[in-house]
Amino acid sequence: MPVADPASVGAAARPLVARPGLAPPDATRLMPRTTLTSALTAPELPLLADVNFCGECLPIDQTDVVNRWKHVFTLFRPHAADLGNLRQRAEAFFPIIEPIMEKYDIPDDFRYIPLAESGLRPKAVSRMGAAGYWQLMPGTARELGLRVGGRVDERFNVVKATDAACRYLRRLYDVLGSWSLVAAAYNVGPGYIKNQLKRHGHRDYYRMNLPRETRYYLFRVLVYKEVLSRPNEYASFLTPAPAWQS
Repeated sequence: MPVADPASVGAAARPLVARPGLAPPDATRLMPRTTLTSALTAPELPLLADVNFCGECLPIDQTDVVNRWKHVFTLFRPHAADLGNLRQRAEAFFPIIEPIMEKYDIPDDFRYIPLAESGLRPKAVSRMGAAGYWQLMPGTARELGLRVGGRVDERFNVVKATDAACRYLRRLYDVLGSWSLVAAAYNVGPGYIKNQLKRHGHRDYYRMNLPRETRYYLFRVLVYKEVLSRPNEYASFLTPAPAWQS
């Protein structure tokens, strides 16, 4: 089956990955309001002016953006103890996917998408049916040329799944013209983002009216980028907090 052209995808089109509701079952996707405990025990998060996704800077002069950034980083903080294991998985995974990304001229920052999607767990499967490192949905995986069904599911083949995902990402960029919006479309679907472009008349991800998970999605990806690429900058924040004493 030929790959769907993103330029022709409507609002009801299937997203590349699972489109969870506002309260998805996967606990790693939940975006609850920061609890009193975490707010009281967490130290101040360093706000670095050069945080960016594919060269598009995080606008830390916007209060809402800073609040989302702090919120997502605070949610990651309890998992900082597992950072060593995550780094080991990334060091094994990145050399495999980076040449494929380069082939399609996909920016390096997209290598952090699978961390946000699957935690680099090759057999990850969501309740909605998304699977593999890139959490591809069955229908879209087939549209991208992958075999899904019976005893064969190429979503679990890291090379083939990465090639398919990169082709999709490149097509999305050719339509949307912003890598931040490409990441958002990967989460919520291209039709939704195209409708928001028509509605808002701008391409600023940070100012768009998006579903709750998508509003936080790029921040989650950036957290993985920051803690893996320069963990020393966040050492004081990621140090495990003492147990809350009631």
